[in-house]
Amino acid sequence: MLLEKIAKEKARLVKEGKIKKQKPLPEIKEDEKPFDLPERRVWTRLIDIIYENPRNGYSAKPVDFPTKTKTLKLGATTSGFFIDSEIKYINEDIPLDSYLWLEPGDILIQRSNSIDYVGISAIFEGKSHEFIYPDLMMKIKPSGYIVKKYLHKALLSTSIREYFKSHASGAQKSMPKINQGIVSSTLIPLPPLVEQKAIVRKVENILTYYDQLEKQINSSKENNEQLVQAVLKEAFEE
Repeated sequence: MLLEKIAKEKARLVKEGKIKKQKPLPEIKEDEKPFDLPERRVWTRLIDIIYENPRNGYSAKPVDFPTKTKTLKLGATTSGFFIDSEIKYINEDIPLDSYLWLEPGDILIQRSNSIDYVGISAIFEGKSHEFIYPDLMMKIKPSGYIVKKYLHKALLSTSIREYFKSHASGAQKSMPKINQGIVSSTLIPLPPLVEQKAIVRKVENILTYYDQLEKQINSSKENNEQLVQAVLKEAFEE
């Protein structure tokens, strides 16, 4: 079973001192599950399929001149995709062994934004040690048994987007926040590895077709978002 393989992998890495042991979360109750899953798929909490707990980034005062340390702006991930031009500079040296440096394949989750964007995620596609990330984001590293694109698309699905919105809170209503506990507890519908890859292909093929269609017709932003959610819903609940 996939979850057992991930648990063994993480236990080995803990023993080797490469990651820290995570505190287990409560088992998933039936009334927590957003919908029924087909056979071979199971519900799991996000914490069980990532190597370490989600970690907030670091925000320092930006400067208006180039330095050796580039950090991401919130806009680098707000679209759901990584945009490498949304950056700023800080005049600080960050040690090369710091967790703040991003690695290709890291998933960034916005822990604070407007209610429509809080919890939005993107896969980092830059180079190693090219950027650090700000305090308004969290970073997670999926297990090697998880298709990163699958997890990313799951995080963008309707049920998880609604989960983040409903659990966001804070003194600033214009910028509600989600914390590490909320993110760790996120319910993820987990299929076998082969099905993860198939779902990614299906979603990407449909969205590619839509992109081509959009060039021929004028489609509103609202219709675009509705289609994306419909595609994700069909892929994860079929």
